[in-house]
Amino acid sequence: MDHIFRKMQLFSAATYSLGHGMNDAQKTMGIIAMALYSKGLLGDTFHIPFWVVILCYTVIAMGTASGGWRIVKTMGTRITRLRPIGGFCAETAAAISIIGASLAGIPVSTTHTITGAIVGVGSTIRVTAVRWGIAGTIIWAWIFTIPVSAFISAVLYFILKTLLQ
Repeated sequence: MDHIFRKMQLFSAATYSLGHGMNDAQKTMGIIAMALYSKGLLGDTFHIPFWVVILCYTVIAMGTASGGWRIVKTMGTRITRLRPIGGFCAETAAAISIIGASLAGIPVSTTHTITGAIVGVGSTIRVTAVRWGIAGTIIWAWIFTIPVSAFISAVLYFILKTLLQ
């Protein structure tokens, strides 16, 4: 059975990657396009230039290829041990969540979706199959991400605004 789901994971991983690009690249494109528009570089009509689309998809793919494997290892082995059927189910569930949110115009975290899906699969084996300490660390990281990012951006903005005046 594992050999079948290993092959099926090629499709579930590809679908998850599509969702990743649909959701994360869109957020980045929007920020870049808004910056260009606010400086009058897009003319009178707001649009996302094709070069911004290509740039965002390329950079996200490069980031995933270069640094994403550490996260994949944490997700696939440290939270719980996944067999191919579990990996397929987790990737498919996360892909459905991300693509659904993207189609609805709702920005979501790809990391949150895959982590939740992996915890869900691990919990079906037995609740103790999930390494809750690792999952808890990830959850705390999520909780601190928003205020820490807000603080860093406020400090950076204050410094740059002060220097440029």
